[in-house]
Amino acid sequence: MAEHPPVPGWRSLLGVALLLGAIASGWSVWRHAHPGSDGLLATRSDYVLRNYEIVVLNPQGRESFTLRGPELLRNPADKTMQLATPQFLVPDHNGHYWDVRAQHGFVPAGGEQLQLRGKVRAVSPPQAPPPTLIETEWLALDLHRNRAATAAAVTVTRPGLTMRGMGLEADFDRQQVSLLSQVHARYAPQP
Repeated sequence: MAEHPPVPGWRSLLGVALLLGAIASGWSVWRHAHPGSDGLLATRSDYVLRNYEIVVLNPQGRESFTLRGPELLRNPADKTMQLATPQFLVPDHNGHYWDVRAQHGFVPAGGEQLQLRGKVRAVSPPQAPPPTLIETEWLALDLHRNRAATAAAVTVTRPGLTMRGMGLEADFDRQQVSLLSQVHARYAPQP
């Protein structure tokens, strides 16, 4: 009479299933702890600054601008930076500061032009009349030339004057602000 090999019982099948589950979960944990070329490494910041203040000097050693904010993240893959609620203090030719703020900021590689998005507000220096407020949803800052520009809708407010239009060019040194198209102005004489 021939003997038949024993049929694996439910305990053996359960043991194999648990072993395979342990191997799969261990591999998953290791993979998340050691990212490879699957793109996870490229999305992580190589440095993060929190509650920072950066003063940038021009080639002559004078202040070009000051940047403050709660968080700055740098992407190592493309050398760009993301800024949370940045504040730029941009001096004019007399050393008085424009105060430029936004919800978000983006600095491309090389840092030639900074992009601000979301409730952008630029306030002229109080020492340089007339007081000027620029409001838009998107603004590009060229801090090497102390200029700003946008193609978005813009509101410029000065005492007794409100101007709205599409597009803007501003020269912070000269206190010149130009709306580019579809300009509507409302003048209310001051008492």
